[in-house]
Amino acid sequence: MRKTAIYAFGAVIAACLAFGGCKKQAHQVHEAQGARQVKGGDMESFLDSHYTHADSLVLETYRNADYKRMLVVVDSLSAAGELSELRIEGYRAVAYSELQDAKRAIACLHRAIAVKDPSDKDYFLIVYLKTVYAELQQLKGNSEGALRTALALVEQMRNDGYENNEVCQRIYSVLGNVQLNMDRPDEAAKSFEQGYAILKNCIKNDSTGNHLMEGVETLNAITSTYIDNRQWDMAELWLNRLDSVFTLCKSKPYAAEYPSYTDWYLASIDISRAMILEVHGKKAEAYKNYQDYLTTDFSKTKEGLMIGCDYLILSQRYAEAADNYVVADQVMSAYEFEPNLQAIGSVLMPKLRANYYAGRKDSALRVAMQIAELYDTALVKQKRDATAEMATVYDVEGKERMIAEREAKISQQRFIVVTILLVALTIFFVIFTWVRYRIGKMKAKQERIDSELSIAREIQMSMVPSRFPKREGLDMYAMMTPAKEVGGDLYGFVRQGKKLYFCVGDVSGKGVPASLFMAQVTRLFRTLATQNMMPAEICTLINEALSGEDNERCMFVTFFIGLLDLSTGHLDFCNAGHNKPVIDVGTSDCNFLESECNIPIGPMPGVQFVGEEIDSIKGRPLFIYTDGLNEAENNDRKLFGNERMLELLRKTNAGDARQLIESMAAKVERHRAGAEPSDDLTMMAIYLK
Repeated sequence: MRKTAIYAFGAVIAACLAFGGCKKQAHQVHEAQGARQVKGGDMESFLDSHYTHADSLVLETYRNADYKRMLVVVDSLSAAGELSELRIEGYRAVAYSELQDAKRAIACLHRAIAVKDPSDKDYFLIVYLKTVYAELQQLKGNSEGALRTALALVEQMRNDGYENNEVCQRIYSVLGNVQLNMDRPDEAAKSFEQGYAILKNCIKNDSTGNHLMEGVETLNAITSTYIDNRQWDMAELWLNRLDSVFTLCKSKPYAAEYPSYTDWYLASIDISRAMILEVHGKKAEAYKNYQDYLTTDFSKTKEGLMIGCDYLILSQRYAEAADNYVVADQVMSAYEFEPNLQAIGSVLMPKLRANYYAGRKDSALRVAMQIAELYDTALVKQKRDATAEMATVYDVEGKERMIAEREAKISQQRFIVVTILLVALTIFFVIFTWVRYRIGKMKAKQERIDSELSIAREIQMSMVPSRFPKREGLDMYAMMTPAKEVGGDLYGFVRQGKKLYFCVGDVSGKGVPASLFMAQVTRLFRTLATQNMMPAEICTLINEALSGEDNERCMFVTFFIGLLDLSTGHLDFCNAGHNKPVIDVGTSDCNFLESECNIPIGPMPGVQFVGEEIDSIKGRPLFIYTDGLNEAENNDRKLFGNERMLELLRKTNAGDARQLIESMAAKVERHRAGAEPSDDLTMMAIYLK
């Protein structure tokens, strides 16, 4: 039976992860590498019984951490024909990864897996390198390439009779991760289970502890993948399995020799458990696990502070998350951070979100400007890296000979090309001068329009109140977010002694026309509310004012008006074609408030609107919203939906109106997942004790 203790190349993965912006995963690999040394010896382990004098010369430089010397020795042995091509590229990959030269390390991996007809003694080494290659393809976003590589490896191991081998277990883990990220959850679950079955069998027959440590690393990676994909039930299943194996692993004598290994995985389990419990509404238990996380040494590191933000943002502890993210720039500097899209998305975007929802608008603006400045550089870097990688692949496949042959033809054509370029440049200069003049005029016009729209937005936002009534037992808060520079949503209130008039509306259409119509509705509401009219009367009079001949566009507004007696809790209201509000928020009785079906205000004159009443809403929180909430779409055109909205409102533990509104806004943003908002979003919450 061929041995399979091939572990030294994990350093390659760690280097590639660190250069790719995946600091959490890089730390995980480096920690696991420390534990693997328990298994019997650094790089010698992957050489098995085929250890030679040439290998010993290379390994001596590796043990001394003289990686530049290691490259010189490998080159010398390569010239002397003392090492196989596979081992040459393998040693180079290790040396370059230790020198944090990820590009060259990846290039060596490409050449290693391209070796044709490797010797029998290197069978598992080439399998392992292909597994690493599949992992790198996945990390670099090439899911299809990673899937093809992993499936081919599974088929190869099955055909060669090694489908229950420990290496095959890792391949199944890679395959499952790729399938899950490609939105194939059923196939991913099957792959993970196949790998887990192999892992359990390996652990059962394990006398050294090697497989326990490998199992902890694998199960932690699966749990993290499910958490990243927000599949919380599956994440909890795999976390429980991880906890069980880790408990067994840390009870072994060798675990005490690597406290940082034990501490890191304990921290990972605690923070994962805290996030899962938070999502399931078990906030107290979640916070207890977060407190346990804070007792670990890892949580006190800069990387640990940032990873703790995953829970803090999920639990809406934005201020604490923003405090932790102060170290983000230090972490990126420590890792010699080069701007890339993945790091911007995994570090700077959460930092922006934390500062924004913590109310630190200046800090949020600075982070936003940092993202804007880094984005172009990161995009160029990504294209450059992709081009360099493709060039490496072509080099591996022997394309350099084809390039050399074409070089001669290109040189023969150079004179013609230069002549054509000179003519083209002359034409281009003329066209460029004309286009630049036109663009300058268009840019000036656009800047003038943008400036006017910005002023219009400021005027519009000043029309909705930002300060809410203060009274014993009353808690009220509202928020309006236009989809464009200006929008057609509105909210307002007028307090008359012990009476509180309030409204939420949604004008048809968007942009400037909707904002002007919104301004008229807002003015009419405030004027009529001061005359102590009932909500239905106000709707009737506003309809008469807006449905005349001047309304040539047939614009209309859906409108909900309430009149609340702050002493008794009695509510009179009129719903003019608006979304049904939700009452009894935060309880199992939470549901839509049934109301009379009036038409919207504006399209038809002569309509008498019908009002309704509720004896008291004391202790029955009321939530009013526009369709920018329940009809919010993600990139797959999937709606946020009424059912999800109700479920979240029933489970909410928001203690006050502002917390409820900000929580729902965050959940809508998470659902959109970067998609542009399709409609204005307005929400209002009223708590009366």
